Amino acid sequence: YRAKGFKGAVGTAAAFTNLIGLENFDRFESKLSKKLELDFFPITTQTTPRKQDFQLLNALASIGASLYKFAFDLRILQSPPFGELSEPFTEKQVGSSAMPFKQNPVNAEKLNSLGRMLAQLPRVAWDNAAHSLLERTLDDSANRRTLMPEAFLIVDELISVAKRIIQGLVIHPHALAKNLQTYTPFSATEKILIEAVKKGANRQELHEVLRTHAIQAWDDIQAGKENSLVRHLQEEKVLLDYLAPNEIQQLLDVSSHTGIAAKRAKEIVKEKAKLSIWLSQHHIE
Repeated sequence: YRAKGFKGAVGTAAAFTNLIGLENFDRFESKLSKKLELDFFPITTQTTPRKQDFQLLNALASIGASLYKFAFDLRILQSPPFGELSEPFTEKQVGSSAMPFKQNPVNAEKLNSLGRMLAQLPRVAWDNAAHSLLERTLDDSANRRTLMPEAFLIVDELISVAKRIIQGLVIHPHALAKNLQTYTPFSATEKILIEAVKKGANRQELHEVLRTHAIQAWDDIQAGKENSLVRHLQEEKVLLDYLAPNEIQQLLDVSSHTGIAAKRAKEIVKEKAKLSIWLSQHHIE
């Protein structure tokens, strides 16, 4: 983030060059930049380019977008139909004054509320930059007094709340296992399709067979029944020409359908550990 520097009322530094000489100005401004520990724009008008406000707010809004999505996903996964994750909820915390049983994701909702507000601020900065006529206009002065501080305050709160949620995040293994058992067979049909085609099956024909059984199984789930897909596929004559029932069972096992997830998760943890060490070395929380 750069400042205007010492360029006078309209950006030409005419008064300074008259005072110290044109040949000395660059050295003069460079020394002041180092003293203030602040970079200067090489060329300005009466003010710094307002576009940098827009770029900065976009960077802050990008942080907000990531945390907003995290909170939005968490709210879905905390809802009763999923019930896989939930934000921390203290023993004496009241979820609703009207409905005592409720445990609303109030922190995630706060992230979404503030994130929604933050998302609008780059638009104001865009207007400030685009509407800055000729040398300058004063129509950005009033909103910039709150625009920039408000954005940083919002991001600060977003990060603080997200950190609190993550540190106390509650994982519900039984709900995860139940959902996996119910829905994994649908995604695992891809693996069955690939394996059968490798053994000579017609991909298009088998795709239609799998699609038909998947739709029937989905109807069963919608009717409150168990997922019947595994049983139907183990009895499907077209499929049994290429795969044995026990092979079908193995291919539908969720533990064999995780791909690169475990490897990449461990790599991310290692990168996080390196970052934590770097931050501690530089005394950054």
